Amino acid sequence: MKEVFVHQDHVLVGFYQSVLDEAGIPNYIRDEYGNTSLAGRKSTFFAPALCVLNDEDYDRAKAILDDMQNAPVTEEKDWLCPQCNEEVPATFGSCWKCGAIRPGTSPAE
Repeated sequence: MKEVFVHQDHVLVGFYQSVLDEAGIPNYIRDEYGNTSLAGRKSTFFAPALCVLNDEDYDRAKAILDDMQNAPVTEEKDWLCPQCNEEVPATFGSCWKCGAIRPGTSPAE
């Protein structure tokens, strides 16, 4: 067992856990909700830690998470669906409401 990511935000740790799950890397979150206590109180000293179960998965897991953390930020703007006029986030290739493909893209993109 090796620790690959530690952060106070358990939602962020959970997101990275889903990334490793998708990659097929067995993992778990140690102290997921900051339940470690000192003198009966919840401690902010201990943060949730994402760990890989198999040491041999450590390098691959770190590379995947490093790529996610260092991904370039997109400057694209949200777009308006030409079919239903719904505002759709820039990262979506199709409308979340009606499924229409984003103008200027093909379904395979």
